[in-house]
Amino acid sequence: MDSPADLNLVVFQVNGRDDDLLHGAAPARAEDAVRQAWRQVREQRDVQASEITRIHSTWQPSRVDRVFLAGTFPRAERTHDFDRPAGDDWSKAIEAARAAEDNFVPTERDGEWLPILHTYDGPLKLYASLPLVDNRLHLGFAKTTITPAGRIGMSHLLKNRFEAMTGNEWQELLDEACGNLARGLLFGVHDDEQKGRLVTVERGDDNLCAASAIVLGQFHDNVAHHVGEDRLVVGLVSPDHIYVAGASSGWVAEIEDWVRTSPDTSGDLVPTVLLIDGAGNMEIIAERPTGRVPADATV
Repeated sequence: MDSPADLNLVVFQVNGRDDDLLHGAAPARAEDAVRQAWRQVREQRDVQASEITRIHSTWQPSRVDRVFLAGTFPRAERTHDFDRPAGDDWSKAIEAARAAEDNFVPTERDGEWLPILHTYDGPLKLYASLPLVDNRLHLGFAKTTITPAGRIGMSHLLKNRFEAMTGNEWQELLDEACGNLARGLLFGVHDDEQKGRLVTVERGDDNLCAASAIVLGQFHDNVAHHVGEDRLVVGLVSPDHIYVAGASSGWVAEIEDWVRTSPDTSGDLVPTVLLIDGAGNMEIIAERPTGRVPADATV
């Protein structure tokens, strides 16, 4: 009998619903694994391709399947756990997959909602996102979990699901996500006689989504209390790493340098430096160079 790693398990999410997931499977090596899985799903239920909002597979789709996905599900979010090996040798890839336990279903079942930061383009076409700063920095939401293998699983709230939510449902989600983020949030303070105080914001052992703390109502007041200054310079070095100092402190140039040279490769959030004041105003004062064009730019 095949082990899970020998199969390409494919999950189709219907209309952005966490409780409406359709499953199919094909051999991991099959070039048309996703097409096979979709055929199985259609045999089980009369569902239309336009109803599918997310497709998650154990293995990265082949070139053949990528063409199929682009033509059949052009608006669906697509994710996978493991990259296909470059050649025909699947032995190491399957061995690594067998050692991991990450897939879409545990994320949907066991994950917790958290606020997620995005930068202007890419996923904003599909994800439910609210503009925070200059139509460049946006706020979204995702169910997240850390698997036993140490991988991060995320299932983003999609735009169509968000648009169908009532006001009460939206408020419940916002309260739940921000409550989850704030739980266990720690402020670390580093004193330097010449530069002043530098504050780090951490969440447990993995710091998952710690940078999203900027959306919490008490964020500014808590940090301003530590640094003794109302105007704050905030370095979003990655989605999980954030550094804050007073705008007149000696840390500003260093924070900007950390952001511009950030090695983060997560993709959704371009490392960014913000200026935040007590009135809730936020301004982007620096970003890591990317070559990506802002969504509101004319090209």
